Amino acid sequence: MSNRQPTEGAQEAVGVLRVGRTSDAGVTTLMFTGDLDIATLVEAEDAVAAAEREAPDVLVVDLSALAFLDSSGVRLVLQHEARARAAGRRLAVVLGTGRALRLFEVLGLLNRLEVVEGPDGLSGV
Repeated sequence: MSNRQPTEGAQEAVGVLRVGRTSDAGVTTLMFTGDLDIATLVEAEDAVAAAEREAPDVLVVDLSALAFLDSSGVRLVLQHEARARAAGRRLAVVLGTGRALRLFEVLGLLNRLEVVEGPDGLSGV
């Protein structure tokens, strides 16, 4: 059993997730910043579930400002996209040009999801 203590001034790297939310004319947008991974998945799941309970016509999940995204975040998007489709609603995702876009691209998911540049890029709302 280790009794090591952190060096003074050292900080443990802990993922932080922040979620901003806006709603306008049937479109709810969740903007995620920070890290979306296994450590922050419950917080992300809670935010998406709360938005879903309001049954917006379109739920936009904006991942473009994330510093880190792993498979937990990808799974979250895929599960909620399927749930929205089953309920007759839409889920769109904003990936930006960085890490999120690259991950979804590598996984071959860009054609499976409604990828938009932002809430203003939605059609047929």
